[in-house]
Amino acid sequence: MLPLAEFRVLDHNAVALGVDLGELMENAGKAVADTLRERFLEAQRIVVVCGSGNNGGDGLVVARLLAEAGLDVDVMLADEPRSSISQQARDRWEGEVHPPQALAKLLAGADVAVDALLGSGLRGELREPYSGMVTALNAGPPVVAVDVPSGLGLPGAVQPQLTVTFHALKEGMTEATCGEIIIADIGFPPEAERYTGPGELQLLPPVDATARKGQNGVVVFVGGGPYTGAPSLAAMGAYRMGADLVPMYVPESAASVVARHAPELIVHPLPGNYFAPGHVATVLEAEAKADVLLVGPGLGRDPETIVAIDKLLRRWQKPCVVDADGLFRLEPEAAQGALLTPHAGELARLAKAAGIALGDDGREATVRAVALAYSATVLAKGPEDIITDGTHTRRNRTGHPRLAVGGTGDVLAGMCAAAMARGLTGFQAARVAAWLLGIAGERAAEVHGAGFLATEVAAQVPLVVREQLS
Repeated sequence: MLPLAEFRVLDHNAVALGVDLGELMENAGKAVADTLRERFLEAQRIVVVCGSGNNGGDGLVVARLLAEAGLDVDVMLADEPRSSISQQARDRWEGEVHPPQALAKLLAGADVAVDALLGSGLRGELREPYSGMVTALNAGPPVVAVDVPSGLGLPGAVQPQLTVTFHALKEGMTEATCGEIIIADIGFPPEAERYTGPGELQLLPPVDATARKGQNGVVVFVGGGPYTGAPSLAAMGAYRMGADLVPMYVPESAASVVARHAPELIVHPLPGNYFAPGHVATVLEAEAKADVLLVGPGLGRDPETIVAIDKLLRRWQKPCVVDADGLFRLEPEAAQGALLTPHAGELARLAKAAGIALGDDGREATVRAVALAYSATVLAKGPEDIITDGTHTRRNRTGHPRLAVGGTGDVLAGMCAAAMARGLTGFQAARVAAWLLGIAGERAAEVHGAGFLATEVAAQVPLVVREQLS
């Protein structure tokens, strides 16, 4: 059972793979029409109640196909179609279209009603005129719901006898809420779910124009000391991904250098040359105002640093991303719930520490085993990234060979943290960030040639987001 947001991802990824959404709508309508004719053999008069979205477009296809089969079909349209494919379905319906005021009378003379009023994106509560239409549907003849019952999960939702849902069960679908459930394959290509695509960006929440500073994400960063470039690259990755604030906790030996990299960087120096157990309490004080912790870039592997990171991760209660040296000697108990972003060598080390053999089952099986062993989500970087929470897995094939240049992994870690700070799960954030970094790398190569730098990749990130979501 997948979250409703995943079906928006699926639609967009299918289109990117060349699928015609109009064809999918035809397949969906046919699946419902065929099921209705099989299950309601005596039904002669059907009322199809359509909304203005794509769910309503599916309903218009159902109505046309049933009418072509010789049944008496009435269509009630709540409002004019909002999408081009729904409008095409409307144009192909040659019968009369009734207004909402006629619904009760239409239902009184019908054998079956088809609920294609509201799809799966509804939030809040049912309002008029929709609440009245839903009430009328529940008081009328048996109902067949298209994809999901209107108002699913809300008080007063449609109570169908049968629901024909597409591709897979949606969140909240049970026999109690949907009646009998039939899952119909309407032609989504397997690649639309197996690989990331532009649809992943549908997971990002819209930016609130009225938001105050910090409401679009606060990423607390811990890293640096032996290295000074990685911290700033990770922070810039977070900023380019949309985070509002990235307070950085960096040993004082590196803090002034890191701060000079960009005026946007907020650097809090920690005494000494490396992150140590005595610094943990200072970082934990920032947790109350933070959304996510990002640990690792530039840390080094001093024994005291390893102890300090373990202590910090065990005590930090909010989401976190662990990258680079933060993964060195990482204990499973400290990693629970985190997003881990290892390259091939780090992945092998994590697997060995957990007793996972790098055998013949393949890289994907290894990544999944590591995720399960550490109770974490893993973004395993490589020519083809693998992202898994141990249950669900995606691959990412965007990118450019030059993304092997130093610093791009730090940018990616920052992007992951910012996406999580905006409300995504680790699995969702890793998918968005991996796809987006790959496309940004491809664009950087177009602009700068094959010698582009990690900073130039980071600069492309918001441009790609704007292009894809405009």
